[in-house]
Amino acid sequence: MRRVPRAAKGKVEEHPWKDGRTISFRLRVPFKGRKVRLTLGTNHEGWNRERADVELERVLGLIERGNWEPPPKRSGDQAADDAAETLRMTATRVYKRKHKEHPAKKTRADLKWRFSYILSHQADTPTEEIDAAWFDGFRDWLSGVVSEKTDKELSPRSQNMVLSQLAEILDEAVRYRLLPGNPARAPKTRVKEKKKRRPILEPDMVIDLLDAASDWEAELHKKKQDHWCYGRRAFLATLMLAGPRISEAVAIERSSLDIHSERCRVDKSKTEAGERDLDLTAYLVHELRPHLATSPSLMKRAPTPQTTVFHTYKGGPLNPDNFRARALPKIIQRANKKRAAEGKLLIPTDLTPHAFRRTFVRLCFMAGRELDYVMGQLGHKDATLAVEIYAQMRKSRTRRKERELAWELMRFSDEGETFGEIMSPAPRPVA
Repeated sequence: MRRVPRAAKGKVEEHPWKDGRTISFRLRVPFKGRKVRLTLGTNHEGWNRERADVELERVLGLIERGNWEPPPKRSGDQAADDAAETLRMTATRVYKRKHKEHPAKKTRADLKWRFSYILSHQADTPTEEIDAAWFDGFRDWLSGVVSEKTDKELSPRSQNMVLSQLAEILDEAVRYRLLPGNPARAPKTRVKEKKKRRPILEPDMVIDLLDAASDWEAELHKKKQDHWCYGRRAFLATLMLAGPRISEAVAIERSSLDIHSERCRVDKSKTEAGERDLDLTAYLVHELRPHLATSPSLMKRAPTPQTTVFHTYKGGPLNPDNFRARALPKIIQRANKKRAAEGKLLIPTDLTPHAFRRTFVRLCFMAGRELDYVMGQLGHKDATLAVEIYAQMRKSRTRRKERELAWELMRFSDEGETFGEIMSPAPRPVA
């Protein structure tokens, strides 16, 4: 049985001019394996969408019968074809908008990194010609790209980060009616990743890390080397028991911390939702009081309201990279030495400050906090992280001893000292 050929499909393109009054109409039709544009005219010349649709139907009918040839291009038509928006133009528009919306230095660097790969592959392709086949070709090309920093091929996670950025660019093309749909949003368009289990600390690990930090500080104090490791215990406690990002924690100023009302304001964050007030637990307040009292005697200059809460010996803000690379590994090593002697599970050596945010979420849920509250404290609008940790916690049995220790770390000063008291209403005052 002879297969009936599919009918040719085309579309009408409308291009508004900068004057806000003029609109050009063009046809885009398939002809002998290529796409041909046919300029009709402007609205001032009598063209409108209805008339253009009728002309499109007439041309497609001639193409199906084999009675049509594209007219010779005039110089104006060639200029119109050359002016067709390319992927580079669409991506640049998105990049400028996102660059303006996200002033954080690291966020802009990440943005530049993603767009550099997108614009390295056929960036002059007309945006309207991007389809599923083009996207699959880009994904295959991306899988073999070698990173300049690591001299290794991009990991599946890095590839998906670039593909997600491309999907956002193509969303812009759909919004501008350059594409009928986004091929990057279809199912199974991402590279399969091997999900890595991210470390989360248990309550007793939190205590051991804090003790290891204070022991290290005590040794340095005896050697009169306080400037090497001053205030790291209080800094660790804040990261694990209040949940700020490390970039937010190092930027907290004394004027933003109210130790009496047990609240800390985060004014500098990489997201709008990140600007929030953190509630300080009774345990954390107990850690911060001696830190704030000792600070002026160790600094070379008197603190001011603009002085950061966690600072260097000279009074400047901490460097997050130094903490990650120098202080944190030594503290983990000390804590694991103690835990190994006691026969306890060791703390992961690849621990990062972001793991402390996950630990904070786990401790909150163990202490009975609600999802909305946890998201607000994290500065998240998306509940994915919190729900994932909650589901992970539900799959394992939480022992009573662990829950009580978590309650000791996470309770507020106006709450009972034992976990069971949170479940029962507060006693009414006697008249």
